[in-house]
Amino acid sequence: MKNTMSTVTHACKSLMGRRGFLQKAAALAAGSAFGSSLVSCAHLEPGISIPCLGPAEPPEPVPGMTYIWASKIGCALDCDLRDGSNKYQGGSATDDGLRINTAMASATAANPITLIIDGSALISGLFLPAGGYWSIAGLGCGTGFFVKTGTNNDGIHNGSSEVVSIDTGAVPAPALRGRDVTLSNFTLNGNGANGIDGDSTSGIRQGNDSAWFFGISLINLDNITIQNLVVVNTPTYHIRFCNVGAVTVSGCVLQGVGDNTDGLHFDGPANDILISGCSFAMGDDSIALNCPEGYSGNISRVTVTNCTFNSLSLMRLYTTTGGLQFTIDTVSVSNCTGTLTETAFFIGLFGGSLPNAVTGLTISDCNLTAPVLLGVTECFGSVMLTNVDFTPINGSWIASEPNHVPALLRPPPAFAGQTFIGSSLMLQNCQILRNRNMDVAGLILENNSAINYLEIDGFSLQNAGSYAKVPFLIDIEQGSIGQLAINSLQSQNIVAPVSLGGFSRVGLVSGTGVLATGWEFPDAVMANGVPYISATTGLPSVKINGVVTPFPS
Repeated sequence: MKNTMSTVTHACKSLMGRRGFLQKAAALAAGSAFGSSLVSCAHLEPGISIPCLGPAEPPEPVPGMTYIWASKIGCALDCDLRDGSNKYQGGSATDDGLRINTAMASATAANPITLIIDGSALISGLFLPAGGYWSIAGLGCGTGFFVKTGTNNDGIHNGSSEVVSIDTGAVPAPALRGRDVTLSNFTLNGNGANGIDGDSTSGIRQGNDSAWFFGISLINLDNITIQNLVVVNTPTYHIRFCNVGAVTVSGCVLQGVGDNTDGLHFDGPANDILISGCSFAMGDDSIALNCPEGYSGNISRVTVTNCTFNSLSLMRLYTTTGGLQFTIDTVSVSNCTGTLTETAFFIGLFGGSLPNAVTGLTISDCNLTAPVLLGVTECFGSVMLTNVDFTPINGSWIASEPNHVPALLRPPPAFAGQTFIGSSLMLQNCQILRNRNMDVAGLILENNSAINYLEIDGFSLQNAGSYAKVPFLIDIEQGSIGQLAINSLQSQNIVAPVSLGGFSRVGLVSGTGVLATGWEFPDAVMANGVPYISATTGLPSVKINGVVTPFPS
């Protein structure tokens, strides 16, 4: 969700460097030495566990890369990743942060460095070279980091140890980005706690009065690879990105509770993002594409596939706070499943966006449970749903929202009152799956919002039991639809296409499947040449040059 402080961490403090060399045999020996710490991790905070993703081998040697083993530079690696204590004798673990920071400080394009974290380290923050050219590779379950109580900083970030907070968009993004950062096969426990005895000791869980603390924060970078990480229990966002490109995140598990604990949070600008095979259980947004935050900028070309979700939302896409205006384009979400407690996709947070601010959004082959599939407050261009199964559930609605009916598209439960215009919405082979006798709609339009073109190429409402029919497919309370094209739709569990009086707000009805619905349509809204059942006569009809005639003629 939105970070109203919009922190950006930058600058780089040079420290002394250190060189090591990779030896696979030593890695295997080191892995066996940690015993049970490498095979399982126990329950943590309520609702959070540290899953084991299994053992991992050290990275294959790459010519020109310097490899540093944490155990060989004097790191104690004596931390219990569940609670930060000394896993061998109880009491306090050893802070290994300074040793690691010193060893990694000399990473450059000419001297890329990989840290092999071959145990479990307590850290008071890892602050690594701002320009990138560094990696951290774990050996799988039981290897990684616990953020020390009182760190009052991010767990890992690129740049100096200073946390600098800037107002949204107040500082322009640097013209050049660093590059080549890889994080793989380790755990980060962010020690989120309560603002008193966790990473933050300011009295504010998220951070302090000027900055929020993230599990991992990466800014001003291209070519980022994050693979098989477990990130849990962070003060705010688990992994935050700002001004990044060519980002690949795969096989990760992210778990958190509480507000502002987004999983993968992208501030603008950002481009070319691939997220696959990840599991999200967040107290807030699983994935956030938040253009106005951080430096501020457009976000383009985002692909999410084969992920699971159990969070407040699957994705938030917003482009404006009412002042600065940006765009999000070409976002694809496929083969995903999950339960979302508020809205699967937030399109917007405030009103006042550019026309077509979010466009090229495609959602395919997904099975999602939520009060709302698309919660819209901003203008959108093209949105397409293909082979989407939506199971509606009840949500928590703000008091000013009188209509609490779940729907494929409607104002989100907590952000009513905004007006938007959507250019095109297409539904292809989509289903609403009712598992209880509850009211549900395809679309609900309020606040004089409009959709210029709505096309339905395969839609049905399926009931798990003997439930009452829903009264209408589209509830046009205060809004309009320019053209409604119905090519294929199963209407047996829906009484009427639109709410009472709603056809006065529909410009034109077309499509090859209108007649097959069995619904009656006013003559005035029908396109020429489209067979339908006339609301005037109750008979199959067709308009030819604006004149209603029997069908077939």
